[in-house]
Amino acid sequence: MSSLKLVSAAALCVALTACASGPKQDPGRFGFMVGCWQSAETGNKEVWSYPELGIMFGYATTASTWEQSRIDQRAAQATYTASPEGQRPVTFIEARRADTGGAGQVMAQSSVTFENGDHDYPQRIQYRQTEQGLAASISKLDGSRPVEYSWTRCE
Repeated sequence: MSSLKLVSAAALCVALTACASGPKQDPGRFGFMVGCWQSAETGNKEVWSYPELGIMFGYATTASTWEQSRIDQRAAQATYTASPEGQRPVTFIEARRADTGGAGQVMAQSSVTFENGDHDYPQRIQYRQTEQGLAASISKLDGSRPVEYSWTRCE
């Protein structure tokens, strides 16, 4: 093999290795949600991607249903859009503005609440980091009809 071909092959291997491992992505202010989460009791699963261009993609599965979701964090108040079982998407707005650090940098959070008072149910969706992993709750705006979820990292 000529030295040019050997150098080209070596450069290709280095490039492929760099692409495969890639630099760690900045998880953004909702980094606490990124990853695969599963409930030990019920097997329910929730998965959130790293943000790409400010958008996180997610899905949830249970024994009887599924949902596709996305969080658009490009604005100061993020939006959460859910489409359970492929139904019409419903959008919720972040209930509070993110805290900002110096020079306008958005700081990581450990919880987020989204609301949509015009939706029948749920009207409030909250995610929060816990010592065990990730938790979520859904309810009406007044807190009635609460349902709690909790997950640990998938193995």
